Amino acid sequence: MKKSGRLVSLIVFFLLAVCIVWGRFLMPRWLTFDHLSILSWDVFGYYLYLPAQFIYHDIGITDFSWLQKILDQYAPTIGFYQAYMGPEGEYIMKYPMGMAILFAPFFFLAHLLAGPLGFPVDGFSLPYQISIALGCVLYAIIGIWFLRKILLRYFSGTVTTIVLILLVLGTNYFQLTAYDSAMVHNSLFTIYTIIIWFTIQWHDHPKWRYAIPIGLFVGLAALIRPTEIISALIPVLWGIYNRDSWKKKWSLVTGHWSQVTGMVLMVFLVGSFQLIYWKVHAGTFIYYSYEEGEQLRFLAPYLPDVLFSWKKGWLIYTPMMVFPLAGFIFLFKRKREIFWATFLFFAVNLLIISSWTTWWYGGSLGQRSLMQSYAIMALPFGAFIAWMMKRRWWWQAPFVGIAIFFIWMNLFQTWQYMSWIIDPSRMTKEYYWAIFGRKSVPASAHKYLEWVENFDREFLDEYDKYEKRILAFYNFEHDKTNHDPHLTKDTAKSGTYALRMDSLMEFSPGIKMTYREVAPKEGSWLRAQLFLFPLSEMRTTPANLVITMESRNGNYKYKSIALEEDSLAPGRWNEVTMDYEIPYVRDPEDVIAVYIWNRGKGTFYIDDLQIELLEPR
Repeated sequence: MKKSGRLVSLIVFFLLAVCIVWGRFLMPRWLTFDHLSILSWDVFGYYLYLPAQFIYHDIGITDFSWLQKILDQYAPTIGFYQAYMGPEGEYIMKYPMGMAILFAPFFFLAHLLAGPLGFPVDGFSLPYQISIALGCVLYAIIGIWFLRKILLRYFSGTVTTIVLILLVLGTNYFQLTAYDSAMVHNSLFTIYTIIIWFTIQWHDHPKWRYAIPIGLFVGLAALIRPTEIISALIPVLWGIYNRDSWKKKWSLVTGHWSQVTGMVLMVFLVGSFQLIYWKVHAGTFIYYSYEEGEQLRFLAPYLPDVLFSWKKGWLIYTPMMVFPLAGFIFLFKRKREIFWATFLFFAVNLLIISSWTTWWYGGSLGQRSLMQSYAIMALPFGAFIAWMMKRRWWWQAPFVGIAIFFIWMNLFQTWQYMSWIIDPSRMTKEYYWAIFGRKSVPASAHKYLEWVENFDREFLDEYDKYEKRILAFYNFEHDKTNHDPHLTKDTAKSGTYALRMDSLMEFSPGIKMTYREVAPKEGSWLRAQLFLFPLSEMRTTPANLVITMESRNGNYKYKSIALEEDSLAPGRWNEVTMDYEIPYVRDPEDVIAVYIWNRGKGTFYIDDLQIELLEPR
């Protein structure tokens, strides 16, 4: 029975490998000329080291002309953000070089074939695209192979088979290996399986041939993404679960101190490649190559969004992972020697991911940033499946039904994502349910997508279908003891007073409230209404009605109406209305601001300024 189970798991491994390869060729997308090609967006940044160094011999991009030619010919990105000018006058790659090292064998293979096959030897023609894509699929297959070996070390062949099927076909692992395999997550998953496997082997048989790969691949993981240095927690915590195990681990470390030192030196040796690059091209060994607004804000302020948001919530788009989360309970009970290393790695990794300001990590199917952790999550997954196999049929039958549904949901949503039905980065709850289970997007659904920057004026349809809440109302009927010189009785729309805006008043009253204070429902709008009395044509006294979101890094979704373009009649009261759909907000402390900006410093009057929150029922 044991041999039979292992044989079945081997057959399933090959079938899953075929599924990934078949999926890659089923929807090949071998484009070379736009930002949907393999070597595009972030991958373009990971890869750029190779052509810059080995084809154009200009890794500092001191001559931008060759890169401009690539951008013009292949259009791999909308806006060049993959490198920034450094302090030494050279461009510094935004991303570390780890993925370039993994791409290198397939880059050189394509480089040898491109010319003889009649393609440009420029680093981006079709042979390079295909070679990188298939090379990364190979990395995926290697990862599944090592994952199978790890699972068989702790579970039966049957449990291993079930975990492999559910993990590969029932999570966004499939999309990130069959289609977006050149992204970091696929390679990091494989690296994690290798780290786990050699950690197991070293603890069983502490030898140099197991120690060196641990250090090598921990260093490589950190060279791909610096935060992946937490992969070191796996060998450090492995096998520790009580006082006796602490003593045993310490004895193992002290008894093989030279090997442990070799692991650490290997981590620093691999990491030194990036440090040397920064020193040569940026003038310092440590250089922050990301944009100023992209940073870690510790203590996981974005944890609810990472887990449950409709934009990119992990458990919304990959609900299969609720089973390994539950499996931690059974891993603790039955295999405590690997529980703490597994659980603490998962917890620390989740906290780091939930602390990154761009917590949705760009375009992806669900939360791509957690995919590499599935390598270690497979262990509590196995513990859950082992527990479930011992239950009665009335436990197992619902589980089988739910698991099959989750597989269908994942594969169908993978197709939706690759067909641009699921949007890569603008999902909302309303849009998700509008397209759920559909093969096309209903005409009315696009309005539910998250806002993107544009300069078009917004108009709210179906005003009566929204619940109204007044955030601010200014009729300027102040207490009579207030001697504000801008309060005037010269003219008023209602009551006695109006507000005179002139060269001494650049900004009107309005609101400046945090998103947390406003606490709008998803899909809410703002409406600003006021009456304005120009003394002359507004073109002589230009002004704007402004609604914007303000963060510590500046304004976003800044919308304004140039009042001089709004056909306001001088010498009488004119009603002005402006609608504004509240965008996705990164930080609840970001500020909603509404005000009038007197750009020309001319004189006009305003009255009955009302700012209203409109929430969907």
